[in-house]
Amino acid sequence: MSALKTRKKVAANGEPDRLGEIYRMAAEIIYKQGFDATSMNDIAAAVGMTKAGIYHYIPGKKDLLFTLMNYAMDRLDTRVIQPAQGIADAETRLNFIVTSHVQLITGDGKKEGNSLLSILTDELAGLTRANRRKIIERKRVYLNLVRTTLDELKADGKLKALDTTVCAFSIFGTVMWLARWYRPGGQLTGAQIADEIYQIIGSGMFKPAVKK
Repeated sequence: MSALKTRKKVAANGEPDRLGEIYRMAAEIIYKQGFDATSMNDIAAAVGMTKAGIYHYIPGKKDLLFTLMNYAMDRLDTRVIQPAQGIADAETRLNFIVTSHVQLITGDGKKEGNSLLSILTDELAGLTRANRRKIIERKRVYLNLVRTTLDELKADGKLKALDTTVCAFSIFGTVMWLARWYRPGGQLTGAQIADEIYQIIGSGMFKPAVKK
């Protein structure tokens, strides 16, 4: 069950949205301190609960991290991956993937999304081996979507003589890493950042347009 569904269930039972608060604060603390340096006591203190109270909602720190990462992937799936899979034109699809992912990080100006997506980039080592495989597989679906899109562009003669796997990892890394360095309130809007990143990617990978 995803974090979002769990939160709705708690709210429907008439209890305070403690689980949602735990997720938000845990993401922020892990984002600032790193997973290894974060204790259950840290999370409990942040939400005004005892350590025993925290364990009423979640079985342990590694389970919490997996839930947070799954929720981050749910957001990527809903906002980026699934809509992109329905776009027929490869160039339009690539633009949508980059722009939508960037705006997922920057668009609402909330640090929560920034923290969650940074954890997705940084903290895989904190998962159990089985859960790490699950998250890596979900990320691989996303990577393959980007690579397939680049393969189509290359077949259409729009890309330079580049390896599409290298290109896909480069795009993937560039966009995912934005969650680590982006801070709300800067000079550029989320849309402007998305446009700049897409221009950087495009200028490095696309063949120059032929002047008519």
